[in-house]
Amino acid sequence: MKRIMIYVFVVMWMFSQTGCSDFLDTKPRDFITKESYYQTKEDLFNALGATYSPLGTLDMYGRYLSFEALVDDLGFYNDVNNVLIPQNVIAGWNYSASQGDVKSMWDNLYTGINRANELMEHIDIPDMDEDLRKTYWAEALFLRAYYHFVLASYWGDVPLKEAATESVVDINIPRTPQVEVLLQSVNDIKEAIPFLEPADSFSHSGRITKTTAMGILARIYLKMAGEPLNMGQEMYEQALFYAEAVKASGLHSLNPSYDQIFVNLMTDQYDVQHRESMWEAEFYGNSATDPGKGRAYSALGTRIGVRCDSDLPHGYCYGRFQPRPKLARLYLEGGNKEDNTPNDSRFYRSISSYSYVRSGTSYVVNNLNIVNLDSNLTSRYIAKWRRIEETLTPRHKEYTSANFPIIRYADVLLMLAEAENELNGPTEKAHDALNEVRRRANVYTYENSNPDPDHHRIMDENKFRKVIQDERARELCFEGIRKHDLVRWGIFVSEMQAAAETGLGYSGDLRTRLTDVASKMTDQYTLFPIPQSEINLNKDMEQNKGW
Repeated sequence: MKRIMIYVFVVMWMFSQTGCSDFLDTKPRDFITKESYYQTKEDLFNALGATYSPLGTLDMYGRYLSFEALVDDLGFYNDVNNVLIPQNVIAGWNYSASQGDVKSMWDNLYTGINRANELMEHIDIPDMDEDLRKTYWAEALFLRAYYHFVLASYWGDVPLKEAATESVVDINIPRTPQVEVLLQSVNDIKEAIPFLEPADSFSHSGRITKTTAMGILARIYLKMAGEPLNMGQEMYEQALFYAEAVKASGLHSLNPSYDQIFVNLMTDQYDVQHRESMWEAEFYGNSATDPGKGRAYSALGTRIGVRCDSDLPHGYCYGRFQPRPKLARLYLEGGNKEDNTPNDSRFYRSISSYSYVRSGTSYVVNNLNIVNLDSNLTSRYIAKWRRIEETLTPRHKEYTSANFPIIRYADVLLMLAEAENELNGPTEKAHDALNEVRRRANVYTYENSNPDPDHHRIMDENKFRKVIQDERARELCFEGIRKHDLVRWGIFVSEMQAAAETGLGYSGDLRTRLTDVASKMTDQYTLFPIPQSEINLNKDMEQNKGW
């Protein structure tokens, strides 16, 4: 498939970092001023690409907000070169308000917000088709809302910025309550939806569409329904409404192969038949094929993946992220073969069934014993992104061009089932959505025709809620969602503390490290600290509790 690239180079005061996405093809421009830049529809298109570009950086879905800042009860950070909890590593739960990575994430999100505001403030300047102008405006409005939603999810109360920054001296901005930020994000997305394109308008998943926006709305409403806001029924109703609207569109379905979703992400392909991957953070090239893009690269496959400290033939991977026994057991509980191995096809994609072992000057594949999960889990890795599938050459030690799925249709189905259960109990509608996801995974479905009575339709609302929670773990693990799910369900601290139970095969320094991480889990860790630099500069800024 031919991909359309974007390289956005703009003046330093206007756009603070170089961006990359896949749906634009622009030429470098020098000495651009705000007054002269937004003169043509091409200028607006380039500015729109720059507004998307924070998604495709190491500070967002290339590394930190895809996996490193979201280690949870299903996985852990294992730096084999450090027997203690590593200092200043977000994934090691050992960071502070002065951590540079915390600041870079915060700055990146506000860069996106400022670019969106800039674009909308100059949207009327060019002479162009009015429908196209409205589409660009709607995409910018959505992105501003989404960046605010991410900020509120990670930091709680944050400054709400609805106008571009005009002066570097206007720095004293108070925090807006989280609920107000989320409600404003909802209002902005609703305003944008009528002017967004349908999903079948594009041959890729890099731009916002009507159904993508609806799916994100369902996610935001579920966030507001749960902890810490507990806004309840009305939010569940809205979440259900928008999840059902996505389903009713008929534009999305589950890819029959769970494996293929992630092969596509590694190989720069888009599934225009099913469109399960509804919106992706896009990456192009690495610092060998496309040098000079600053932080606009992906570490998917190099830091998270099957460990291999050799470039060939499998591609270098630090393999610093590993699954916990809890996830392996969830797959076993979800459906077993007679030999007690998982039926679940998602297990074989999410947890490596092999490792790389050095043999002389190269590596060989070591197939692991599937049956005895606990005893060899320390040799397993989180394997959704696999460098052996990478097609971009020459490969680079640190970076790949792998995309990240911000939202998938499977997530929408599970949100539909969850919201329906919270409103009306475990109805047929809730079961249908749940079973659709489970059927693709090759595990039993909950229906009365099932010969096993334990797998009949669930009649208890609380039991169905737990089933949904476990199903989201199996389906969406390591896709940047689990921590937020645990927080809104009000079980983040308890589940993280319980993760100290490590299972067989974990001993010595590793057991100590995992136990130490679990023991320090308090409500403090539901939010990131406000960057200390913001506290120092902004006299109206207050720090989050515990930091």
